[in-house]
Amino acid sequence: MTELIRQRQRCEMIKPLIWFRHDLRIRDQPALQGAITPKTNSAIALFIITPQQWKRHGWGAPRVSFLLGSLDVLRQELDALNIPLVVLQCDLFTHVPAIVLQACMEYQCDTVHAGREFGIDEHRRDQVTSRLLQDNDIEFKLHETQTIIPVDQIRTQTGKSYSVFTPFRRRWETIVRQTTFCTDTPRRISPPNTLQVPTVPKTVDGYEPWPGATQWLAETKHAHKRLEEFLSGTIDHYHSARDRPDIKGTSSLSPWLAVGALSPKTCLHALLNRYGTDMTQWPSGPRAWQGELVWREFYRHVMAANRNVSMGHPMQAWTENIQWRNDSNGFEAWCRGRTGVPIVDAGMKQLVTIGWMHNRVRMITAMFLVKNLLIDWRRGEDYFARMLVDYDFPSNNGGWQWAASCGSDAAPYFRIFNPARQAKIVDPSASYIDFWLSKTEADRPSKPIVDLATSRKRAIEMFKSTYKRWKASTP
Repeated sequence: MTELIRQRQRCEMIKPLIWFRHDLRIRDQPALQGAITPKTNSAIALFIITPQQWKRHGWGAPRVSFLLGSLDVLRQELDALNIPLVVLQCDLFTHVPAIVLQACMEYQCDTVHAGREFGIDEHRRDQVTSRLLQDNDIEFKLHETQTIIPVDQIRTQTGKSYSVFTPFRRRWETIVRQTTFCTDTPRRISPPNTLQVPTVPKTVDGYEPWPGATQWLAETKHAHKRLEEFLSGTIDHYHSARDRPDIKGTSSLSPWLAVGALSPKTCLHALLNRYGTDMTQWPSGPRAWQGELVWREFYRHVMAANRNVSMGHPMQAWTENIQWRNDSNGFEAWCRGRTGVPIVDAGMKQLVTIGWMHNRVRMITAMFLVKNLLIDWRRGEDYFARMLVDYDFPSNNGGWQWAASCGSDAAPYFRIFNPARQAKIVDPSASYIDFWLSKTEADRPSKPIVDLATSRKRAIEMFKSTYKRWKASTP
């Protein structure tokens, strides 16, 4: 009888800890919404800075700078809900479970709510954390904070995960039509918070302040303003303008989506409110942008179902045998925007300058590296991770595997962009190229570092012969 009373008292005095990761927002935050119930009269928020782990994962100063800025904005938003944000620090994920437990003990929390993550290191960290908390009678609840539909719910008729985008999208849309969405902000907790916590650091060990930070305002309200502006005009022509880096044809919301300051569900909810629930009947612009939201979910679906993706392995096993060229000079020229191919060099200069690159140009620059230079796609993936303000592991990995013809639903190896021809299509007046490249000869190599036609033929032959050898050796 005493134990029953104790359990009832415990249920009536719930004090949750909300562990924020890649979901730095209060609006449409399932972990936060799950924690703040009518019985909740006190809560603690937690974020753990892990600079050495970030280094191991290839993060650069742009990503870290934007995350810290978003974290400070989150602290202010949580203050308005009377929820203090405790920011702690350790080097690696291996130290994280003990820190979460220590926080629960110090602040007397009996449950931990967090958003699901998709990399294998994150998955292992959460498994260890769950066991440690359970051993100490603390419940650990994971919520879907990064996706619109939980990726595990999207399965083929035989119960398997998808490896091709189009059927994944059809199934995803079927589930969306059957789902009711809530994108509210949790209620304010009473009484007011009196806990004194340190401010969010502006820098962390191993990362210098990023000079390009002024290009991107890490404020939730700025993201929502951009979303509203995009939906009020640009989206109408998105299907035809999204491949044009010379005009403002995209939403440029990726930095906020990457850190979770803006949720994809909020984006979709706005579309549903404007265009109705039958997505197949939407105008071409909104329909195309909705497809980009689904691609983001698809890459998380692939990563969750295939742990090898998190360990640098391609989805197409046979491509492990590709003999990539060890061309340090070519790679350095690509990184510096000195390949002599104007659209490639312009894109790389844009990346270095503002930590962002137009998506079509990302595809062009990536395919040039892996096909024309025949350099391992993983080197390009790592470089983008270090330079992008909107670095998102599943999307970056999926994009590079697409360009290298080694991922799920990737471009066939024999379809190789001709960057010169692409430039005429996507930047017809060369205004994008002229903006990012100096017009002096000193900044523009007189000719490409590789012949486009010859290198294209070389790549096709390499992929073709590798596949044939693999096929012949496979039972």
